[in-house]
Amino acid sequence: MNFNQAKIGLLIQKDYGECYGFYTKKLGLVPTWGNRKGPYTSFAMAKGEPNCFDMTSAKEMSLVKGYIQSAKNGISDTVVIILPTKDIQKDYAKLTANGVTFLGEPQKIEAWGGFTSAYFRDPEGNLFELNDGY
Repeated sequence: MNFNQAKIGLLIQKDYGECYGFYTKKLGLVPTWGNRKGPYTSFAMAKGEPNCFDMTSAKEMSLVKGYIQSAKNGISDTVVIILPTKDIQKDYAKLTANGVTFLGEPQKIEAWGGFTSAYFRDPEGNLFELNDGY
């Protein structure tokens, strides 16, 4: 797992298409995966450059086994810190042994590009994702 290569994932709570338009038209970002309809899109600064962040329709989080919208501070999840990993099972086992409580076991979600991910929260309720798709 690479904390120094962490990515940002936005969880879109309201209008996915509007956000997509904002990032592409107003900020000039280039979608590298996905489209205006979602449910998942990666963006880069320019074609051929690495992704700078991803966005996912918050409704799609229901596909993640064990995910419950955080009630901490009464605020909906809008950001997830994505931690790239080359061996998700190994990192999942290591963090579990260290006392991290995951929302569920690692799972592959085809609608998001077929990568495997596992989610956990820090003591403040911030959402983190281990992800083998980077």
